[in-house]
Amino acid sequence: VDVGGCAGMGGAWGDCNGLTQNTVRYDSPTFAGFSVSASWGADDFWDIAARYAGEFSGIKVAAAVAYNEVSDANYNNLRNNGLVPTGLNNMNYVQVGAYAQHIATGLFGLVNYGSLDVDGASTNTDTWYLKGGLRTRFVPLGATVLYAEYLNNQDSAFVGDELRVWGLGAVQEIDAAAMSVWIKYRNLSYDDNLAITDIRHGEFQNFNYVGVGGLINF
Repeated sequence: VDVGGCAGMGGAWGDCNGLTQNTVRYDSPTFAGFSVSASWGADDFWDIAARYAGEFSGIKVAAAVAYNEVSDANYNNLRNNGLVPTGLNNMNYVQVGAYAQHIATGLFGLVNYGSLDVDGASTNTDTWYLKGGLRTRFVPLGATVLYAEYLNNQDSAFVGDELRVWGLGAVQEIDAAAMSVWIKYRNLSYDDNLAITDIRHGEFQNFNYVGVGGLINF
C-alpha cells in the first residue's frame, strides 16, 4: 500500500517533489526578506517558489509557498511499483509552510500543508504537519532542541484512508564540531477505510520506533 506517497513524484508524507532532476534553476536576490526561485526540466517538469524570512519584536518568522507540475508520461504513467499503467499525464503539488520562534525563550512552532493533485484521481491527497518545541542552551556544548510533532495524511492510497503520525524528539547541537546528535520516537497508525476482513490487507497495526543519529557539517 502506497501510504502517504507522492504518486511517483518523489518523497513521501507531504514532502513531494523530492527526486533529483536535471534542471535549470534561477534564484533571485533577497530583497527585504523576500526571494523567489524557479526551475524547469525537459519533457516536462517545472516549479516556482517564494520565501520570506524576518524578525519582528523579538520573534523570528519564516514562510514559503511553492507549486510544481509534472507532465512527463514516463514519469507519471507507471504507479503501484511500476505494475499498473494509469495513463496519467499531469500531477501538481502545492505546499505552504510557516515558522515562528520567540528568540528570548526559544519557543517555536511550525505548520506545513501540502496538496497533491493527480489527473484521474477522485480526490487530492492532503497532508498537514505540525511541530513545536523549545530551543535553549542547557549545557555549554550548544543548543538543545526538544520537540513534539504530528502529521496527518489523507486519501493517498484509497479514498478516505488516513495516516497519523506523532512523535517526540531531542536534538543536541555540538558547536565545536559543527555537529548535531538526536534521539526520536514516532508512533504511526493507518486506517484504509476498508473492512478489516479485506483479504488484500487485513487489519493494520500501529507501528512504533525509536531512532538515533548524528550529523556533522563540513
